[in-house]
Amino acid sequence: MTASETSTRGFTDAHVHLHDKRFGKTWDETAEYIERAKSHGVVRFICASASPGDWNRVAELAKRFPDVYPMFGVHPWNVERVSGDWLVPLTQFLDSFVAHDGATKASLGEVGLDYAVRGCDDNLRAVQEKVLRAQLELADERKLPVAVHSVRANERMLTIMKDFPNVPAWLLHSWRASEHEIERACEMGAFFSFSARAVADNARAFRECVARTPRDRLLVESDGPTPLPPNGYDMKEGEPVRQSVDVQARDADGFLLAEPASLLATAREIASVRRTPLDEFFRQLSVNERRFLANWPTAASE
Repeated sequence: MTASETSTRGFTDAHVHLHDKRFGKTWDETAEYIERAKSHGVVRFICASASPGDWNRVAELAKRFPDVYPMFGVHPWNVERVSGDWLVPLTQFLDSFVAHDGATKASLGEVGLDYAVRGCDDNLRAVQEKVLRAQLELADERKLPVAVHSVRANERMLTIMKDFPNVPAWLLHSWRASEHEIERACEMGAFFSFSARAVADNARAFRECVARTPRDRLLVESDGPTPLPPNGYDMKEGEPVRQSVDVQARDADGFLLAEPASLLATAREIASVRRTPLDEFFRQLSVNERRFLANWPTAASE
């Protein structure tokens, strides 16, 4: 990494699933991934959960590692697996979590809509929206940032977002959208984060989205440990899920493209797609990260 690729405050992996045991079954193993990322200038990690089964591990991870920013939520892939009064523990995690440094608190994510799940009919869409709205009510009441997953559902997602004006910032993660959709999302305080998948050679539509995103709204993510869709996902031609990188592919430093240590390799490619000088892009990225994280709840703000 050259001097021009460094930041005085380091960079943020805007969307990663560090609690996944592919990042280590023990905390010492997870720490190796974190320290490797830090040695390459990636010093903060926004860790998004996907189901109630993740929440305890995400909380423990954030308490052990103060540079991990936790998010608790139910991903649209998992809406049919939640049962009982699952909103009660979610509310407790959002309200009671404070990291050991007494500063960082939790936000909501990863939530959203995904109409590409195989067999996604009107009933499943209704369940996804019901679960999503219940979670967004919590974020709106508490003025929490939200990490959003939206596939083949952009128009509906944008309509729903308008109903929650107190959400201070939306992180539209790995979002493929039209220029008009991006403009509408920006009006509601959206930021956009992209991973190596979005700048893969065959990801033409994603690369166009990266190029048209406003410079002051752009963030970079690893989406680790894997950006590939799950089993039971509709892989129709032309959809963004086909434009995935090989999770075994490695950057110039030998790191897996889906681990935080490879984030700067992704950032370099994004700068190339946008035809922006690297120094300029990195300076803007640092500004964008500060602006996004300024919306994060802290104990001091209470």
